[in-house]
Amino acid sequence: MVNKDGWIVLIYFLLFLFLSWKVPFVVGALVLGFYFSIVLSVPYDLVVKRTGKKWIAIIVYVFVIFLFSYSIISFVPTTVEQIQNIFENTKNLRTGSHFPSWLVSLLNELKSNVTSIMLSILNKILSVLPSLISMVMLLVVTLVGIESIKEHFKDNLQFFFIDQPSYGERFSYEFFKGVRTYIRGQVLVSLISAVLVTIGLFFLNIHSAIALGVLMFLGGFFPFVGQVVSAVPMYLLAISTGGLRKVVLLTIILIIVNQLESWFYGPKIQGNNLKLHWFVILISIFIFTSLIGFAGVLIALPILIFLRTYWKYYLKGDVKE
Repeated sequence: MVNKDGWIVLIYFLLFLFLSWKVPFVVGALVLGFYFSIVLSVPYDLVVKRTGKKWIAIIVYVFVIFLFSYSIISFVPTTVEQIQNIFENTKNLRTGSHFPSWLVSLLNELKSNVTSIMLSILNKILSVLPSLISMVMLLVVTLVGIESIKEHFKDNLQFFFIDQPSYGERFSYEFFKGVRTYIRGQVLVSLISAVLVTIGLFFLNIHSAIALGVLMFLGGFFPFVGQVVSAVPMYLLAISTGGLRKVVLLTIILIIVNQLESWFYGPKIQGNNLKLHWFVILISIFIFTSLIGFAGVLIALPILIFLRTYWKYYLKGDVKE
């Protein structure tokens, strides 16, 4: 039986969904800022843990934000343009007659669909790049604002619940911990996979290996879809420069990296934190993206973690009060 707090939490959740639907850009910006705050807080937490001095950690945090902002301003425009050039070039590549006709037809269709979608996205990104400095400043302000909100929220968390405030606090802590742990872990997992694939692309002498590695890193946050989108230009460039031999070698590299991620460093880093099947994650991303737009990509995972935690605390009652 759901108590008053359970209904209140459900109202909070429905309000969040309503705002995501009505003002997706605002909610998306806040969620994205929250994600960045999670990633950028890693050095802060490490310094506090090692030294116990918050003022040193604050200096480190400000320095990391500065490096992060500088990297975005100097690196993002070049990388986006490189990725755009990759997709524009692969759109005109021919797969060759040394493949079966059915495979050539499949590759051409996949190439056309994926490149068209990616080019439309990249063109939109390129259109806002001139205001990149303003966007970075807004992101930094959002990060600072979210940090202050987090502290205020943490200090006043008990006021959001009626029946068992301490129980509600435990629910909230577990939910945010789940999101934080997954985001931090996925950044590291995607980074390792992207580095390994980039090394493999250099070994195969495939052009724009670094840009393809960045695309691979970003694709790591979107199960299956991200891997397919990032693999398409790799295969097309491999076909155009080395034919079947490079395709086979690239396939071997991607399989090895996938298996290492699935069985070695992925489980060690993520553990059993998410406990959700990849297909459930994939379907949720599709559903919320179709309903809300790009913001749906950002909120799909937190919603799944929320529903899992809500079921555990307020429906199934596995946690003692």
